[in-house]
Amino acid sequence: MITDERFQQQASELVLQDLIDCLFAEQFFDGAAQELLTLEQYRAFCHQYAGLSDQIQFPELPAHGLIWQWSISKAPLFCVLVPVERGIVQSIQRIRTTSAYAVKFESGQNAFHVYRLNPISFMELLIANSADGFLDKNKEGAALFLEWLREAVQQTAWSMVHNVQMEGLLAKTPADFFQTLEQCSSLRDRPFHPVAKAKKGFTKQDYQQYMAEFGFDVQLHWVAVDKHAFDCGTGVVDPQQTRPEHFLLTDAEQVTLRQEMRQRGIDQSHVALPVHPWQLRQILPKQLAVELQTGVCVPLDFQQGSFLPTSSIRSLAPKTASRHHLKLPLGIYSLGASRYLPAIKMINGQRSEKLLRQALDLDSVLAQRVFICDESKWWAYMPEHSSLFDEAPRHLSAMVRSYPAPLMQDPDYRLIPMAALGVLLPEHEPHFFDEWLCHRQLAPDSASVLRLFRELCETFLDINLRMFRLGMLAEVHGQNAVLVWRDGQAFGLLLRDHDSLRVHVPWLIRQGLTDPEYQLKPGHANTLYHETPDELLFYLQTLGIQVNLRAIIEVVAMRYHVAEQQLWSVLREVLEQVIDRVEFSGDARTLLQQRLFHDRTWPLKLLVRPMIERAAGPGSMPFGKSQTQNPFQHLGHVAETTRKPAERQEGACAVSG
Repeated sequence: MITDERFQQQASELVLQDLIDCLFAEQFFDGAAQELLTLEQYRAFCHQYAGLSDQIQFPELPAHGLIWQWSISKAPLFCVLVPVERGIVQSIQRIRTTSAYAVKFESGQNAFHVYRLNPISFMELLIANSADGFLDKNKEGAALFLEWLREAVQQTAWSMVHNVQMEGLLAKTPADFFQTLEQCSSLRDRPFHPVAKAKKGFTKQDYQQYMAEFGFDVQLHWVAVDKHAFDCGTGVVDPQQTRPEHFLLTDAEQVTLRQEMRQRGIDQSHVALPVHPWQLRQILPKQLAVELQTGVCVPLDFQQGSFLPTSSIRSLAPKTASRHHLKLPLGIYSLGASRYLPAIKMINGQRSEKLLRQALDLDSVLAQRVFICDESKWWAYMPEHSSLFDEAPRHLSAMVRSYPAPLMQDPDYRLIPMAALGVLLPEHEPHFFDEWLCHRQLAPDSASVLRLFRELCETFLDINLRMFRLGMLAEVHGQNAVLVWRDGQAFGLLLRDHDSLRVHVPWLIRQGLTDPEYQLKPGHANTLYHETPDELLFYLQTLGIQVNLRAIIEVVAMRYHVAEQQLWSVLREVLEQVIDRVEFSGDARTLLQQRLFHDRTWPLKLLVRPMIERAAGPGSMPFGKSQTQNPFQHLGHVAETTRKPAERQEGACAVSG
């Protein structure tokens, strides 16, 4: 049995990989004394100092790598060493399976010593020796980020004792299949984000109870709310007649709920809202104390309706084959933001959904291959004289997300959160690509994997670029981008979480569409409206390609021994073909070709700097922009490594012919 210490070490290495790569990408070492050493230079460096002490043992360097050396003048530190390699997405990145090291001079012993660094000690060194002044100006945020790192390592280690059963995926029902891949997605959460796994506010017991990978039921609690203190979605024609329980509970459970409300004398005056048990215990007594005392909000004894957590935590899946899922506010902090669910987000979401449905009529390919969740059924506590931007009401709300019925009932269809494809599982655990290869009766080799990856890219990019042509872009990161798989083919995309639809209004109008008229909080960052097509394209380049597809590329490369350059080359070929195929205007096609292939740099979505800068301030996920290299201009600059053909895994299907 693997010990807790082993899990901690593995978790530390995973977080360290993302941390160092983020720090490199976000240029935290600009102004520092840093250089890249070749293998020969590194050997000379080791030889120079090894003679000063019999105890010094410098780390080995892979033949194709470099050593990044950061010299620190403050005694007793001498330097930091990290084995790195040239990257496709960023100029250098840490070599996997290696670590980071600090070299110290022990004056009392007159000797050098090499120490392995973990994410915490590495970040502490950076904070203490920052060269650009950013961390000195943001000491509170830097200290908070250290806390996030500690929690990320600890909670990543907890997740290693998961209960994700990937065997026999295609033998499962569509609903069970979907939930299993949601569990798998949760194992990594947001790729390349060093603190993605940290859920601030959860104890170990909470984490294991409410994170998707453990597979435990979430038993809904219910709070009755005064029917006059509600705002509702357009899918709720009459709050008294269209209630949450109609979609979430069995007939017998609904009877039990109504009986309690009648006994309390509130069946005509209140509407029952489902509440996450953690939220009822930890948040509502603080945020809605007056309402709970005065009877505006009445916690019920009724606790029925079992759901399963998904990778987004606050979204819950039914244990039955029902197509109605549930989204609830959850006052933990994740990715630097509270997971509340305000009415304003759902109002904007239903406006986006209306726009999306209109857009499908403008493109026959989109009409056939894009599926849209119904997110118009929602209820939000909204007391008289409060505004859409007040803090307390956003912690008590509920949205029923209804998936298209055919996708949940027809076994030929399977829903695949793309984030699940970017999770590196142990070799003995099957990955969905294994099932896909077997279903198609393809050999588990690089040619077959490249073929499936091409099909995946063609579907994902064709649909998103067609939407871009219309002046919009839906969620493209792997957690909310859901691939619709039909009988072995990457058929289409399912769109959900509509409150993040981004638009460029002039292009909407050019297509005969209209401004969705989003409501935005004054003085806060706007991530929905974009003044230029370049700003809209930013999300496809960053979240869609640099995060979503890149995560899949890395996993496929490691699992099936395919060179990453080959996968990126396939991605480029598909982009070129889609741009030629879709009926773009001349200016739009020129823009895409220039930004995607000819510009020296690509945009970069910042992760660490915005979190540190905002510290514990309110709002959604901290956001920032920078630049990185154009990946398509660096495919030939990355050292090729010899890769063996993938071994046929035990239990793999036989391939005829």
